[in-house]
Amino acid sequence: MNYTFSAPVTDAQRQRDALLGALVGLARSTVNEPKTEDTDRVLAAGLRLAAEPNAVESALLRMTDIVEAEKHRVAPNCAACAMPCGNTSNYDLARLWGAPAEICALKVRLLSAVCVLAGQKTTAQIQKEICDDLFVLAEDWDTELLLPIVTRAEGLCVQ
Repeated sequence: MNYTFSAPVTDAQRQRDALLGALVGLARSTVNEPKTEDTDRVLAAGLRLAAEPNAVESALLRMTDIVEAEKHRVAPNCAACAMPCGNTSNYDLARLWGAPAEICALKVRLLSAVCVLAGQKTTAQIQKEICDDLFVLAEDWDTELLLPIVTRAEGLCVQ
């Protein structure tokens, strides 16, 4: 199943982008802090909802709140940090939509692949791939660095 993502034009689409940005923040928070028993489930549920083309704004908002709460469970000290480093910050998808066309296209492919993976049977490999790929979305990488990541993620989708 392919998911089509594009720059938001409706309130629900803007909330979808906020949810996706929060999911990136949650995934990035697991780099230096251990996941809870719920982290992978929250990531997968959030991605599945974000991939629904007709998801309503209120459901997206509720899921964003759940993702934020989980992020604060994973990295509790980050919420009140006096000198935030940005490692657990939510990703602003406006950066994706404003990126050069080739980068934007690769990141949309990666985002679509991550959503497919979130709908598959959960394995440790899939869970790691989801976190790693969400982390990559927030990085300012060129096509040479992005393409192998996208290819790997898409390859896991067909297994």
